[in-house]
Amino acid sequence: MKRILFLLLIVVIGLVSTSCFGPAVRPTVDFTWCPDGSSGLLSYHFFSHSTTVPGHYITTFNWQFDDGSSIDDYYRDVIHRFPEEGTYFVTLVATDDRGVSGTASKEVHVQPAAFIRTWKLALGFPVQVYGEVENRCGDTLPTVTLKAKFYDADGLRLTDGTVVINDLEPGERAAFTVKAQEYSSRIFYATVAVESFTVDCPEIFHPVPMRTNAPDR
Repeated sequence: MKRILFLLLIVVIGLVSTSCFGPAVRPTVDFTWCPDGSSGLLSYHFFSHSTTVPGHYITTFNWQFDDGSSIDDYYRDVIHRFPEEGTYFVTLVATDDRGVSGTASKEVHVQPAAFIRTWKLALGFPVQVYGEVENRCGDTLPTVTLKAKFYDADGLRLTDGTVVINDLEPGERAAFTVKAQEYSSRIFYATVAVESFTVDCPEIFHPVPMRTNAPDR
């Protein structure tokens, strides 16, 4: 009898050690993204929708951005600024409290969401820059802030000016005019750029439970 029990114990240990009960169920990893105009024209906000088996939770998110940088975070939402326009393969590795990981990779096309198509400088009174701005992303831009800087012939900045474009729909173009805050007959040339924008991103911030030894955030 003892021999039979011993043999059964050996069989059970063998089944467990060889994963005969089936492989561990990995987390289901998914994520979406949208532009983030508060921290740079090529910044993107990434949102994880990853889940794991009932009774467990995701503890860490490792984001890899295909530009030599990565983020290890205890929250599912992160913001990343890409170095230049282009196509990047972003990878998310989500690990749960069992130590089991899942992975997902997606192609992300990076470009400025708000783009100045054309512009010209009009000297005289008032001095102003006028042109056209376009929404190149798939979400509405509630505000787009444009800033013009005005210089003399020696490159000394004399004044500037800003204007806010409201409710720019996807693909929509809007005319703009930026007036110099102070008039000067010395103004010789100008520059104009998108300073910032807000976006109606459909995602919201979702904090996740942290491990007891996780650092305070």
